[in-house]
Amino acid sequence: MNKPLSADKQKPTVLIVDDMPDSIAILSSCLADEYQLLTTDNGHTALKLARQYLPDLILLDVIMPELDGYSVCEQLKANPITAQIPLIFVTALLSAADEERGFAAGAVDYVNKPISRPILRARVRAHIAQREMHHVLLAFTEELEQKELDAEKAQQLLNAVLDAIPIRVFWKDPDSRYIGCNRHFANDNGANSSEEIIGRTDFELMPERASDLYSFAQTVITTGQSLLNQEGAITTHDGKLTHISLNHVPLLESDGSVIGIVGAYEDITQRKHTFDALQDAKIKLETKLEEIVSLQEKLLEAALRDPLTGLYNRRYLAETLDIMLAQATRNKMPLSAVMIDIDHFKAVNDTYGHPAGDEVLKYLARFLSAQARTSDIICRLGGEEFLILMIGASAENAQLKIDKYREEFSNIKIHHQNDAIQITFSAGISVYPDHTENSKKLLEYADLALYAAKHNGRNQVSIFS
Repeated sequence: MNKPLSADKQKPTVLIVDDMPDSIAILSSCLADEYQLLTTDNGHTALKLARQYLPDLILLDVIMPELDGYSVCEQLKANPITAQIPLIFVTALLSAADEERGFAAGAVDYVNKPISRPILRARVRAHIAQREMHHVLLAFTEELEQKELDAEKAQQLLNAVLDAIPIRVFWKDPDSRYIGCNRHFANDNGANSSEEIIGRTDFELMPERASDLYSFAQTVITTGQSLLNQEGAITTHDGKLTHISLNHVPLLESDGSVIGIVGAYEDITQRKHTFDALQDAKIKLETKLEEIVSLQEKLLEAALRDPLTGLYNRRYLAETLDIMLAQATRNKMPLSAVMIDIDHFKAVNDTYGHPAGDEVLKYLARFLSAQARTSDIICRLGGEEFLILMIGASAENAQLKIDKYREEFSNIKIHHQNDAIQITFSAGISVYPDHTENSKKLLEYADLALYAAKHNGRNQVSIFS
């Protein structure tokens, strides 16, 4: 028993079966404008709905609890009431073995997750169009049997039915010559009726696409297997490039031999243009998002850097110090905090001017960066005050390194305009965990050690005690 054609041209019905609510929502949003939808999240209910409503097509997930998609498909195909309903598996399973099992169970097609809206709509539309064609031909056969129409009236009825279908339909003999078509197909090829098409080949009708079309037809004739959803492009008689979705189905004798093919295609030009436009928009959006992310990273980096010296700033120190303390604890290593202050820096500004003072700050920043280890973190805290975090360095090791830096820096002359500025710095050191395990105290103790170095005459390094 087949679902009868609706006299009032209601929308075709699609049954969606998926145990994930999000998947049902996505599939529904793709199809709701063209189809009446039935939905369920389990296989048992799907079987009941299929028997009750006889939908025009079923979209079926494979992986579901209790009754999986393969089992549902097999039961539908075993029941004469639902056997003819086309079924498309919608799944994330992508292997050839999975597809082979699905087709063996009776599916007509596969749509992969994540869902592509244009592809899903194209597949659903193509299979429902084929089902509608099947209903039309079945209705024609029943009408022919009931009314015992003569051959001429039967042909007229068939032509009227095919001309009413909003897709291009044709059929060929085993030699791939056209033996019939509907009005839309004839018009696409510059003919007014099917009589002008009959007996001709693809090489005569559309030479620029003949090899592909002939190849499709010969494959179906040779194998006896359908070719569905073959996308391509043709040039109509008026020179218009038209993108199509093409289907070929074999015409079989009772013994299974191929006596011809039936083909149908629909114009998907607008859909393809829309899809291409969406792809272009997606690429542009992704590019713009990359630019935004890059800008955000640059802004974040700028927010954590001192604009004059390029060193990390106090904000970065606040975000990093506890992380470094945790790392030191985890690895059972010391962490030395070294507070550095330029001696008599105010005198530099007063004597040489603030631009000269800025040059001294930048020079010291470059000097410390060049001397420090890659694991050291150097920050400018403000004014002439700097901080170095030295993970793995004990108080004695830190003092040796910083004292070496201090001595070398004290012998450098910093040139600014016509002046050669020679200056020194003082430093104070506190160590985790020797002096404290608290990050705030660690900085306070380094500052106290720096104060001691200043108090004792400057140009020296002091350890907190």
